[in-house]
Amino acid sequence: MDRPNRKGVKSHAADRTGSARAHRLPSPATGVRTGGAGASGSGGARYDLLVTGGEFIDPASGRRGPFDMAFAGGRVAAIERNIDPGLATQVELAADTMVVPGLIDDHVHAAEGLGEAANPDAIGIRRGATTVADGGTCGTANFGAFRPVIPASKTRLFAWLNISSIGQTDTRIGELTFLPLLDIEEAVALAQQHPDVIVGFKARLSTYVTGGGSCMPALKLLLEAGNAAQLPVMIHVGDTPEPLGKILDLLRPGDIVSHYLTSRKSNILGVQAFPGAPIIPEVFAARKRGVMLDTARGRNHMAFPQMQAAVEQGLLPDSFSTDLTRVNAVDPDFSLMMIATQFMAFGVPFEECLPRMTVNPAKNLGHPELGRLEVGGVGDATLLKIERGDFTVTDVDGRTRKADQRLVAVGVVRAGSFLNIAPLAAS
Repeated sequence: MDRPNRKGVKSHAADRTGSARAHRLPSPATGVRTGGAGASGSGGARYDLLVTGGEFIDPASGRRGPFDMAFAGGRVAAIERNIDPGLATQVELAADTMVVPGLIDDHVHAAEGLGEAANPDAIGIRRGATTVADGGTCGTANFGAFRPVIPASKTRLFAWLNISSIGQTDTRIGELTFLPLLDIEEAVALAQQHPDVIVGFKARLSTYVTGGGSCMPALKLLLEAGNAAQLPVMIHVGDTPEPLGKILDLLRPGDIVSHYLTSRKSNILGVQAFPGAPIIPEVFAARKRGVMLDTARGRNHMAFPQMQAAVEQGLLPDSFSTDLTRVNAVDPDFSLMMIATQFMAFGVPFEECLPRMTVNPAKNLGHPELGRLEVGGVGDATLLKIERGDFTVTDVDGRTRKADQRLVAVGVVRAGSFLNIAPLAAS
C-alpha cells in the first residue's frame, strides 16, 4: 500500500487459438448448449447445473480425468464420465478447460467501505476466487461494518481480525503506534462471537505501522490472542524493526507469514540480499515447525530475487494470495492466476501451483471442506486454462521476465451457480 501498482503480466502477440476468448464458456443466454429435457421444463431435471467436457482436477484426492460434474442444492451432486445433459436444468460446456476446486485467496482487503478495501465480488468470484479472507482491514471497533457485507456478497468471506481495534481504516495512521488499542480480551471475545467468519488474528509489523518502534510488544500480544482463542495468527513482514529471523522464531505451527517474498529490508535473504544469497536458516526452521509461508503480493511484496531463491532452495510458498485492495484492483490481470503465472515462469509446474490456491489456503483458514471437489461437498469450482504465447511478467520492483504461458480463469461455480469471467486482453 506504499506506491502505485504495476501490472504483473503483460501479453505480446498471444496465440489467440489458445486464448480465453477463443474458448470462452458459453453463457446460458447464448443457447450454445442447454440442458435438454431438464432445461425444457419437463420436470425431469435431477441437477441444477452440469459442467461437461473439461478436465477434472482435484488436488486433495489426486483424482484427475475427463469427468463431468453436476451440482444440486448448492453442492456437488455427481462426478462421473458422460453425465446425461438432459438431467440438468443448465449445462455449461468446459471444453479445453481445467475444472478445479473453487480457488481461495486467503489475504485480500474486502471489507468494502473501510480503508482501501475493495468490493468482495470484484476481487473474488470475478477473478476466479470463490472464497476470500479479509486480511486485517477490521479490528474490534469496526468489524460490525463488515458483517453486512458478507450476506450481500456472492463470494464466500472470512476475516483475519486486526489485533488493533481500529484495523486499517486509514493506513496513514499506524494501527500499532498506540498499544492500548490492542485489547486482547476484546479481540478474543469478538472472535468467539463470530467463529463463522473470524479465522484468526492479524498484525502488520512494519516500522510504518509501529511508529518506528519495536514490533515485539505487538507480536507478543498477537500471539497471546491466538493462544487464548486457539486460532492462528497472520503477520505482515518486510520493513520490520527487528530482523525477520527473530520474529519467525516466535511463531507457532499454523501461523502465517504474509509477504514472505518481499524485497524490503527484513526479507528471507537477509539485509544484504545479494544475488545468490542463501535463505536465512530461521525461515527453514519455521517451515519445519509448521509455520505457513504466504505470498500476499500486494503492491510491494513479491520480488524476483526472493522468488528465484525460494524456487532454487526448495522453499515454495504454502499458499498464494494477492493482497488485493481497491487500489491494485484497477489492474484486471491482478489475481491468483497472475501469481501462478509468475511462478510458472520460474519453472514451477501448474500442478504444484494448484494446491497453493485450493487445499493449502483452506487449511490456513481452518476450513478443510473447501479447496476440494467431492460428491456431497461444497459446490464451488473454478474453470481454468493455460494460454500459450509471448508474455512478460513483472515483479513489484519493475524487474521483468519472459514467459511462454499464462494461467487464466474463464468461469466459476459458486454454491452451484455458474458465472462467466471475461477474458483477459491480448495486450
